[in-house]
Amino acid sequence: MDINQSIPPPTGDILALITSLSNHTNHNLHTQALSIKDTTLSSSPISYGNTCIQFGRVLSCPSPSHIPKAEIQKWSDSDGGVSVMQLRHDPQGGWMQLRQMAGLLLKNALCKPPLNKDTKTKMRLLPNASQELKVMLCQSIVDESDAVRRVSSSIIASCTVGMSVMDGMEALPLVEWGSILTPFLVNCLESAIGIMEGTSTAAKGTSMENKVKNALLGSLMTLSKVLEDDAAKFERFSGPAFNKIVPSLLKLLTICGEERVRVDSLKCCVHMIDLMPGSLIAQMNDFLGVLSILGNDGSSQIRQLVCRAIVNILSSRTEYLQDHMLSVSQFMLQATTDSNLDVALEACEFWLTFASLDEAVCTNTMMQSVQSLFPQLLPALVKCMVYPEEKIQELLERNAFEEEEGEDRAQDIAPVFHRSKTKGGGKDDDDDDDDDDDEFDDKEWSLRTCAAASLDSLASGYPNELVLPHLFPPLIESLSHENPWVREAGILALGAISDGCGTQMAERMSQFHPFLIEQVVAADSLPQLKSISCWAIGRYAFWALEQAASNVQPDLVQRTLEAILGRVLDNNKSVQVAACSALGEIIEHTGEFIIPYLEGIYRTLNFAIERHQTRALMVSLEIYGSIAGAVGPAIGENNLPNIFVPPLLMMWTKKAKINALDRTLLPLMESLASITMVVGMNYQPWALQTFDTAMIMINSCLMILSCTEFSDEEADPIICATDIIDGLVEGLGPNFAELLPSSPQWGELFLSVLKTLTGHEVDGVRMSAFALMGDIAKNCPTVIQEGMAELLNEAIACIDPLYPSVCNNAVWSIGEVCVKCVGNPASLQPYYEEIVQSLVSILMEAEYSGSSLTGLVENAASTMGRLAKVNPAFVASDLPRFLNRWSDGCAKIDNLTERRDAFEGFMLSVQTNPQSIMTASANVSDTITAILFAVLSWHVPSDNLDANMLSGKYVFEPFPQDHSDLCESLRVFLHHLKDMVGLEVWNAVQNNMPVNVRRLFREIYAFG
Repeated sequence: MDINQSIPPPTGDILALITSLSNHTNHNLHTQALSIKDTTLSSSPISYGNTCIQFGRVLSCPSPSHIPKAEIQKWSDSDGGVSVMQLRHDPQGGWMQLRQMAGLLLKNALCKPPLNKDTKTKMRLLPNASQELKVMLCQSIVDESDAVRRVSSSIIASCTVGMSVMDGMEALPLVEWGSILTPFLVNCLESAIGIMEGTSTAAKGTSMENKVKNALLGSLMTLSKVLEDDAAKFERFSGPAFNKIVPSLLKLLTICGEERVRVDSLKCCVHMIDLMPGSLIAQMNDFLGVLSILGNDGSSQIRQLVCRAIVNILSSRTEYLQDHMLSVSQFMLQATTDSNLDVALEACEFWLTFASLDEAVCTNTMMQSVQSLFPQLLPALVKCMVYPEEKIQELLERNAFEEEEGEDRAQDIAPVFHRSKTKGGGKDDDDDDDDDDDEFDDKEWSLRTCAAASLDSLASGYPNELVLPHLFPPLIESLSHENPWVREAGILALGAISDGCGTQMAERMSQFHPFLIEQVVAADSLPQLKSISCWAIGRYAFWALEQAASNVQPDLVQRTLEAILGRVLDNNKSVQVAACSALGEIIEHTGEFIIPYLEGIYRTLNFAIERHQTRALMVSLEIYGSIAGAVGPAIGENNLPNIFVPPLLMMWTKKAKINALDRTLLPLMESLASITMVVGMNYQPWALQTFDTAMIMINSCLMILSCTEFSDEEADPIICATDIIDGLVEGLGPNFAELLPSSPQWGELFLSVLKTLTGHEVDGVRMSAFALMGDIAKNCPTVIQEGMAELLNEAIACIDPLYPSVCNNAVWSIGEVCVKCVGNPASLQPYYEEIVQSLVSILMEAEYSGSSLTGLVENAASTMGRLAKVNPAFVASDLPRFLNRWSDGCAKIDNLTERRDAFEGFMLSVQTNPQSIMTASANVSDTITAILFAVLSWHVPSDNLDANMLSGKYVFEPFPQDHSDLCESLRVFLHHLKDMVGLEVWNAVQNNMPVNVRRLFREIYAFG
């Protein structure tokens, strides 16, 4: 393919179409043009390709003077000569707009191809059309117009490696370019280098030099976009020419004085760091040398890219900086204080990235290099936390708005999502904690937030004695500064180190805590000072509790609560949010210690939810649930429920009538779900109202969503309402069955609604529905007895590890049903085969999926045991296939009741099919070892998972006293196994066990 071949001019018809598409003032003409475009693109592959070619010809046509007069006349006739007349008034600008419009139309046609009207498949370019477009695009990226080069490079990147499509499915796949694109781009770079070095035949200042310069700029722009989109794919299909890119880029960075060239060259290098091709590895020292030279460049954009490159190398290929860590750190410290905030932010990322490095790549020398800079680095980070002047002005204007009455701005309200609850005995690996670092009211990532996060991470990564001596002087200086914005930054720094330096900071908090309280309560404090002080107080809530609990300052929690509760009712909306967040932190840390203050807290919250707007309202509503979780059943004692339950129900009912899908209701309903469960039987006075409102909510939302397409998030109110009913079931226990007949509207419909929810299309709805089904089976099974067949079939159908959360709760609910069927195996006879096969698939898949099924495997092991307790014959026949994996699953169950059921069912199954021990694996020793280590799990302390416990200090615990009968059953069971496999096999297994394990089985299970 000849890239330099001449390109035919566009037709008058395509020019008429493009100008009509650009004419939004004539609605009829514009609509007609859209219809023509869609028809020509979708009628056939030939028409699609020809239309794309015509768009490309307009894009690559440098001037209308290249177009035949007949085509110009055809264009002019299409709209009475208006477009041609306008072009004559502005020939250069008007034609350039037309070329850009053609480029955008071409990009859209290639990246979002229409469906063929006959085959209903996406259009693909025919080979001849594809070849011609490649020629035009290559010529266009070296066009004299920067705008044309820009749109052409964007088309190439999007159609070769972009758009997140599979290899070969791109509009212009790299594999089809052969040896065209990359060699062409490299040639553009090398030609420019030749002129710069004086080795080219083109004389400086000639038209040839200008063409080479345009080619250089266009090729760099294209390379940058392609490498940013998918550097690995570009390398894979580029051939040997790819290895010439890095040397050319480094040469340009060294010899070219033009900022734009150096910026784009450096961008290309940065995009290749994660890929780290061999050509970059070979010249890494040269690259680092270039970065060193450019680090003091006069261009802030280049300095920013230098810092980004260093951070990327540190993150992905740390080994290349290990020997240069001190000099690199010194440079990044200097850059962190750069007057340009964008440069400073890129540099500050270095410290956060460093503090997050894995220990395997972060050497002692690297640690010492950064530590040696602490005297300068830590004060610099504190200084970086001060708001810049323009941000201060913005905040002052915002303060005035925050004091006003009225609804929050949409941009100030974060999206709210509900998290369905997971059931079962596996350890919960989810991190439920919200990132409270976001609560100092900085939603945007900036130098300030990056500096705070960096200080937090460094304080956690180094011993306190290495951090605090260098941090205290700038910290004290900031906290005592007369400028409130500097004090605000000091408080941010104080809060940032609470995790890493909490122990040693406790010795000084008697000095800092009163200062924070003062900033919170002072009438003349800036809202930002109040907010950040509330946040810091929340971060040090653990210290306030220690002081009060140890009687050093017995009233400190009370005084802290009084200060924070005062700010919950502040006039400023941001302060309200910060105070509510801090209150939540204090409650979670203090737990039952705040019981004496609950009445005051509840009354303040009741008043707050009446006046708070959306943002603060959602945070304050969450606190009711936080109290329930932290304090427990005590919130249901005496008169407390009468204080906080009615206002919540009143707000719920009122808002739900206005809009059942109002997302403000989510934190309210989440709190009610916790409250109903925790308050238990004391919630009875409001149980019927709560049940009816939840059912109305579910029914209303189901009806609304059935009439339109909806996202999964829009079903969150259904999930929350289902969780509230589940809370009632757990709280009222067997008495929930008595609640249903007292609801004339919803009592009889409840089972039907539950069936609907278990078959709902949204995963979260099914997940909560199965949690409710399992809890009803556990507490009041008669409620679902009539619909058990349909519910079990739905649960079995949802045992699919591809949807682990739904699958987990479905498995757990089946297990709870099994518990109630012990002594009545006929009730499960129609279902047991499907249940067993589904559970086996989970247990066996875990062998290949690693930890991805954590929690699900434990529930499968527990449910298998519960099914075996109903009738061990259900499980025993297939036991050899999964016995070892079942043993492993039993060992992981956290809930003791569920673990007991699993072991009891396991023993019954083995006793029913004893031969399974001999056939479960190729080597019977493996089976015995798996069983013994499963039994060992009963003795592992939950708070001590030290890897040395098997052979180090003996820390195994006795069998739980409440399950001593099971211990005896296991002892008998293990001795039967010993007799079955023979002394030789048993001794071989025992002798291979660690010393502490042998001691355990000798002392507890009487094995010599």
